[in-house]
Amino acid sequence: MLAAVVTSLRPRQWVKNLFVFAGLVFGQKLFTPAVWPALGTFAVFCLLSGAVYLLNDVADRESDRRHPLKRHRPVAAGRLSAPAAGGVAGALLAAALAAAAAIGREVAVVAAAYAALLGAYSAWLKHRVIVDVLVVAAGFVLRAAAGAVAVGVEISGWLLICTILVALFLALGKRRHEVLALGPEAPAHRAILAEYSAGLLDQMIAV
Repeated sequence: MLAAVVTSLRPRQWVKNLFVFAGLVFGQKLFTPAVWPALGTFAVFCLLSGAVYLLNDVADRESDRRHPLKRHRPVAAGRLSAPAAGGVAGALLAAALAAAAAIGREVAVVAAAYAALLGAYSAWLKHRVIVDVLVVAAGFVLRAAAGAVAVGVEISGWLLICTILVALFLALGKRRHEVLALGPEAPAHRAILAEYSAGLLDQMIAV
């Protein structure tokens, strides 16, 4: 069960949480004591993203079973039960918010906003065309914002603009890959893919 939980947390995806260090790097505080609250914030978002992955796996377990790769995920494959996955997600969420509060009130506010936004994404927003990729991009912006407030760096407009554009590029690229790789069966694996086409995604990626 422990191995199934670790697999479901998707540690390889935690590289996305490196956006937390944007404020530290561009605020020129990389080799200062500010690195410690930044590392703590990175750990917080690893816990939060792990909890979100578990909740997504529970919500999508039926469609994942029809996906050529996702069917091997522990929840979809039956190696981790939905109640157990939900319990672990709740524990991770509580631990992450407690750790965020220990780092600072503003970090806790941003972490709570991230948890609420991604919770809404899992339950509803991922079924809304274009809104789904905007929410994913907003998640990256909140990571960068949390890292900035953790080290006391002003959140500049450039930081927000560059973060959201890079995040949108990645999210749209992922949607395009899914549309092309799954072909006509794409909507069976992710219903929102019925609203996208390769042409539309190419135009949005170009923008």
